[in-house]
Amino acid sequence: MFKKGIALYLGFDKYPLSKNLEYLKKAKAEGYETVFSSIHINEANPSLEQLQLLIDEMIRLDMKLSLDISKKVYDLIKLPTNLYALRLDYGFKDEELITMSQTCPYKLDINASTIREETFLKLVEKGLNLSKIKASFNFYPKVHSGHSLTFCEEKIKFFHQFGIEVAAFLPSHSDFRPPMFEGLPTIESHRQLDLHLAIEELKALGVDEIIFADAYASIDELKTLSAHQKEELLVDFISATNFQDIDQITGLFKIRPDLSEEVLRISSRKKTAIAPFNTIARHPLDVTIDNDLFLRYAGEINIVLTNLDADERVNVIGHLHTTPFIIHKLQEGWPFSFIKK
Repeated sequence: MFKKGIALYLGFDKYPLSKNLEYLKKAKAEGYETVFSSIHINEANPSLEQLQLLIDEMIRLDMKLSLDISKKVYDLIKLPTNLYALRLDYGFKDEELITMSQTCPYKLDINASTIREETFLKLVEKGLNLSKIKASFNFYPKVHSGHSLTFCEEKIKFFHQFGIEVAAFLPSHSDFRPPMFEGLPTIESHRQLDLHLAIEELKALGVDEIIFADAYASIDELKTLSAHQKEELLVDFISATNFQDIDQITGLFKIRPDLSEEVLRISSRKKTAIAPFNTIARHPLDVTIDNDLFLRYAGEINIVLTNLDADERVNVIGHLHTTPFIIHKLQEGWPFSFIKK
């Protein structure tokens, strides 16, 4: 199950210490574990004293800080104490990274967005201490500059080969960080995507930690990420008019491995009597259940992939609010459950 985190920023008028401390406490009350911050944002003028006060409060709350830093800033300052991880941005040489991994008391959070696989493999060959390494993607204030799902999926698979956990960032839709105020996603399509769907796509990628990059995420957004903190994928279900028997689609499901191009067949069937109801033409992402006229197939639930004619044996009970990527992951065998939207 993924960990969940927030981001805090110093050196902006919008983020005084009092509000940052308040946000920390709200996140902790919702079960958040980690905090991301940066000490080298161009537009900010951070205070190391305030940063240490924030870290002290995180320790009191049993939360952990990953601090983003460039080599230029690293050489100029004395780091605050009790860091959980140092997120290494540009400027660090390979030899420095290897030495730090062998000697530093904190973890090193490498940039999953920019490090090349061949570079990482050379670091491993030269003695990189993998037990001290975690990874996190960038987030992107500039529109049209975020990653694709495919790019992230390939990177995550690569790092998972070495047992390295990978974090990714979500934008808030309620409050945005300066200077662009347009969200801070890792994946570009998540800048405008429904938060429920963005979370489920990150889960389907295999992300180990999901962090709200914008500050301050609303309480509702914090609660939404918590609600999705489950092993299975959660697929939004919009019920058909007058469909009441939600028990028919309650439970943990998997798609059968013998795939069809027309429907996804769910591998379990409800055993109750099912009368014909709403036997209308079917469209992509409709959810159906076979009624008693379908004899031994009665109770089978399907997700429709293409336009199909009406069939008196098939009840259309609702529709999915989801994405092609999530559907693809269901086809690969991810367990899932329906949640009523």
